[in-house]
Amino acid sequence: MSKSIKVLFLLLGVALLLLVIRETDIEKLWQHVTSVGFSGICLILIVYFFYFGSDVLSWQVVLIKSRLSFRWFLRLYAARMVGEAYNNITPTASLGGEPIKAWLMKANWGVPLRDSASSLVITKTASMLSLSIFGAIGIFLMLGEAVFTVTEKNAAIASVVFVIFSTIVFFLMQYFRFSSSITKKLGRFEFAKNLTSSFAAVEDIDDQFVSFYQRHYVLAFFSCLAAMCSWLFGVLEIYVILYLIGFPLSIQEVFIVESVVQLVRVVTFFIPAGLGTQEGAFLFTIGALTGLPALGVATALLRRFRDFIWIAGSLVLASFYSIKPWSSSINSVEDG
Repeated sequence: MSKSIKVLFLLLGVALLLLVIRETDIEKLWQHVTSVGFSGICLILIVYFFYFGSDVLSWQVVLIKSRLSFRWFLRLYAARMVGEAYNNITPTASLGGEPIKAWLMKANWGVPLRDSASSLVITKTASMLSLSIFGAIGIFLMLGEAVFTVTEKNAAIASVVFVIFSTIVFFLMQYFRFSSSITKKLGRFEFAKNLTSSFAAVEDIDDQFVSFYQRHYVLAFFSCLAAMCSWLFGVLEIYVILYLIGFPLSIQEVFIVESVVQLVRVVTFFIPAGLGTQEGAFLFTIGALTGLPALGVATALLRRFRDFIWIAGSLVLASFYSIKPWSSSINSVEDG
């Protein structure tokens, strides 16, 4: 059943993509995309390297078992590349690759699964919180643009409210140990007696959430700050793409574009890789700001091409890392 739903969402994304392309001047679209050139693609990848690195740093500061060293930064960078490759190709609200990240950390560097799992959830919370702030700023700027209709502005406000509400609920579920309360209720049933160890692991992770938010709020702040930097690098990336195409927008306008795109991505999490929805968001925002819908779709396709290169490189990188249980022959978490 779930597989059928995934296929249905994929088909929905393809249909949306075809609809977007149908509304685009293909000849102009091709001209925009090809005008960037090889050096332009390299520049886009360089910006994305720092975009991605900001998210890695957001994870590193909350993973207590790691050290704030460049060596650990590279380890986490590799694990996140592999995990995010799966996040981008699976319709699981950007969570499909999280177990892979945790397992890579355990298999290669001996980081306990519970520590990796809790740090990944905390990092996700920091990302959602920073996106709430980023999106709110972007929508505030959008309200001052006459090119967007009242209906479009209201829809944008609704999307940022959805993200803020989701962030609050996600945080409260951790802080008030929602998972532990569920496992305790399940533990009363006969069938759950064989799951005692699993329930204990869930309760331990919940303990880590509460402990972290109460004792390491400074680290939580820096994690949010690093996550915010990643959204700002996203703004820079779109600015660079439009500059390379030959139709630069102001920083304020690009900020609006990126905030709308990211909010749409979250709201339509069930569609694999935001297929069709991301292109539609670019067509809508850049088309409204420039009067050139093809320019928006070209920006989206160039970002897709960047994704393709990055995901391909990540999957190749995955082959260099162990998926077998960690052993003492590998550097432990106590190593530099």
